[in-house]
Amino acid sequence: MENYKYPTNEEWLKVSRTFPEMGGFGFSFIKDITLLLGGEKSIKEVHQIQNLYHWDLVLNTKIWNLRQSYVNTLVNFNRGIAQTDQEFKSEEKVIHLNQFEFYFETTMYYLISARDVILQIINLAFIEKFSSEFDVRWGTSVISKIEDLKIKDILITASNNLKEINDLRNSMAHRFPKTTNDFRSSISEDGKRYGSFKRKAIDYDKRVDKLKTGIENLYSFYTELKLELGKKFPLEKPYSSAM
Repeated sequence: MENYKYPTNEEWLKVSRTFPEMGGFGFSFIKDITLLLGGEKSIKEVHQIQNLYHWDLVLNTKIWNLRQSYVNTLVNFNRGIAQTDQEFKSEEKVIHLNQFEFYFETTMYYLISARDVILQIINLAFIEKFSSEFDVRWGTSVISKIEDLKIKDILITASNNLKEINDLRNSMAHRFPKTTNDFRSSISEDGKRYGSFKRKAIDYDKRVDKLKTGIENLYSFYTELKLELGKKFPLEKPYSSAM
């Protein structure tokens, strides 16, 4: 791996320009004690906007890291990765493959993590009796608590659009990875029939396409929600990941 070469400026710019411009939503920092002592807002309101600001910082960091890992993933893919027996004889292509695999999985983590942080922000911003962060999960429990039909529709659409990429990420974290050649045998439930493996080869082009689609769907989720947040909260120009 000592022969690995970092992305050149040209490689970095070519890929980074394909990443959509997003970051935090732009919640403002507040002087919470001043607001409480002055009686300008209730304790619940101060808690809400103070927590939204800090969750927004977390979101910005997640998206920044998402962009960095995404760029590294595609740079190594574009350089050419080892796929055939002949290509595995090339140290350079093997290095690109190893880097691609590492950054692909890292990108998947940050993509889903950013999605989940946005759900935490929805919980605070649009649910009257918002839940503890530990009880905020994707599913009907959160959706049922949202009274705003527009937000509910945005959330349902995002859940459906990001399901495939979420399933892919979960397979990498909790099950036999869908990104790995699957040569496993099978056995019937009664244990009487054994099946030899059926080759399921990796399609790297499809993996990259799914990743790009996942980024696009996250961006749609982000932009639609930002528009609705701007109607309810004063938002500043956020620190963008595109810098």
